[in-house]
Amino acid sequence: MFANTMMLSVAVFAAQAPASPAGDSNAQTDHQGEIVVTAPADTPTKLERQRELREMVTELVRKPRTGRTVGTFFEAICPKVVGLPDNAARVIKARIAENAARLGANRRNPAKNCNHNVLVEFIPANKGAPADWLTYDSDSLSHLLGYQRLRVLDAKDPVRAWNTTQLRSADGVPIPESAQGKFAQVSNRLRSTSRLRSPVTSEIRSAVVLIELASANGKTLQQLADYATMRALASTREIDRDAGPAAPTILTLFQEDTAPDGLTIFDQAFITGLYQKSRNTLPKKYYSGIAATAANMELADQSTSSAR
Repeated sequence: MFANTMMLSVAVFAAQAPASPAGDSNAQTDHQGEIVVTAPADTPTKLERQRELREMVTELVRKPRTGRTVGTFFEAICPKVVGLPDNAARVIKARIAENAARLGANRRNPAKNCNHNVLVEFIPANKGAPADWLTYDSDSLSHLLGYQRLRVLDAKDPVRAWNTTQLRSADGVPIPESAQGKFAQVSNRLRSTSRLRSPVTSEIRSAVVLIELASANGKTLQQLADYATMRALASTREIDRDAGPAAPTILTLFQEDTAPDGLTIFDQAFITGLYQKSRNTLPKKYYSGIAATAANMELADQSTSSAR
């Protein structure tokens, strides 16, 4: 059913701008007879590109509540894949774990018998269409607020994804649900010493990614694993089909016939940037940092390609 790929090492995928041919209007000859290639007039500057990428990041991340941080895993990623043959499930599971380790998401070494905190499930046709899998009152979504449930249910792609979060103090101490409101009020008044850091952090405790089995047909195991990685390691939403992304991303897997083969430059910058910063960092610093990292990685990739 699936187009498997035997190559599991991560490759960088990005649209490459072709070199200007000799007769192109952007290729000019200077007074010494050397060919000088200039960028097209509509090529954005580095700052403009960072702004484009920052806008993409803000649209992709599900905005946390005021004063809260962007949720990330504190425990090491321990994936579980169900709904596929064992060999295919093992490949996807290994790939997700590899992505998490390589991109810095695993902050602690997992125990030998780690508790699964990322579930990727492929839903067969007999379970109906994605709209039939869940309702507003489903137990699986009971931990979410009303607007969060609606975001899950209103998804257009053949995927439903969400996570469970836990509030922690600035020191990493879990905050009981019964005390969260009072703690947040007190900490905002007394403990917040910087406008760029939050006294209350959000930890992702578990993530679920449900994928329609029929829609997975024709996708490689690497594509499916990398898509699940992007949906599970952060609180991300699906790409807007009408607007289109500012950079290639594996999140278009169920929207394009020519989706990337795996994690793109943007995707890698997104996860790396998310987990590099302190967990107390406020969203706006996350967004800017990821955009800057992605822009720099794009420039480095273009330079490498030009030197080949």
